[in-house]
Amino acid sequence: MSEESAFKNWINPEVVKLLSSELRAVHSEFNQKTFNRLSNQLAALELKARVRLIAQGLVTHLPSNYLDALQIILKVLERDKLSGFALWPFSEYIGTQGLEHFDESLEAMHRLTQKFTAEFSVRPFFLKDPERVLKTFRAFAQSSDHHVRRWVSEGSRPLLPWGEKIPLFVRDPQHTLPLLELLKYDNELYVRKSVANHLNDISKHHPSVVIATLSQWKKTAPAEHKPKIAWITRHALRTLIKKGNPAALKLIGVSQTTQISVKGFTLSKKSYRLGESMELSLRLLSTTKKPQKIVVDYVIHYMKANGSLSKKVYKWKTFEIKAGESQTLIKKHSLKKITTMKFYAGEHQVSVQINGVVMKTINWKFILP
Repeated sequence: MSEESAFKNWINPEVVKLLSSELRAVHSEFNQKTFNRLSNQLAALELKARVRLIAQGLVTHLPSNYLDALQIILKVLERDKLSGFALWPFSEYIGTQGLEHFDESLEAMHRLTQKFTAEFSVRPFFLKDPERVLKTFRAFAQSSDHHVRRWVSEGSRPLLPWGEKIPLFVRDPQHTLPLLELLKYDNELYVRKSVANHLNDISKHHPSVVIATLSQWKKTAPAEHKPKIAWITRHALRTLIKKGNPAALKLIGVSQTTQISVKGFTLSKKSYRLGESMELSLRLLSTTKKPQKIVVDYVIHYMKANGSLSKKVYKWKTFEIKAGESQTLIKKHSLKKITTMKFYAGEHQVSVQINGVVMKTINWKFILP
């Protein structure tokens, strides 16, 4: 099951009913009866399709004049009866209908994101006039509301999951790095996590920029903020660390050259069926007289339809191993069905990777009905 499938039921007939009730409360001409019929179409749809369906229902049932319709939505927000996913159709409506009314829409999203994120609806505005939104976001980065500050980072991510990609920001991260500079010492982990995720996006096309940025932050951070930068660094570099990027490993105090011996790397069995869990067992021995910080990952090489292998790296454990110490690690990996991956019967592989270097690989077999 994908994350989208897991969340889709948050948009349900009850949400449609609540929305129609609230809209009718502030706009007497709103046709609850016909709007509620949208519920009949939800079952066959995934999350984003459900949101789009309801947003299109708003287009049909609210006044054709966008600014008039926006005022109705804002009145619903003022009543404070809706929360969470129930507000997403409002955000979608603004993102798809409000581009000709830039300032009014950005202010409405500013109010909406304090109750439910407007990170997706702001993307079309970035695509149309990025500098105009960036200027607004630089001001919003000073907001006293942590939801707004997080929106500044999350909404401007180059590769936001579920959101439209912003090619300009993918090509040139210098557009959004000034926003992250304003947020790097934020007191809310919620905000700093978004900063880290934003940097991780950038690292996929501009690793040296992220390394340089984090190195500078580490160097210049006052003592009271160094733990915040250390946390951001670890999470922002996760993709580069999985790839064994030497500069990323060095920045978190890890050497790509390790003095570690893999004495045992085994699976609980040699073949698995869909829905079972693979148990990996690993015994490590330090062969140096000094403690070492190590990053242990495991890599599953899945067979594709053409018989070739496609690898995916998973986190295992990051820790310090003492001089001469032996440690045994055990990890369970679920082979459950997910909509984003298709499994094929046959020989697969799994490897153990330490500080970005593959140490040992063993074969396993996937058995499908």
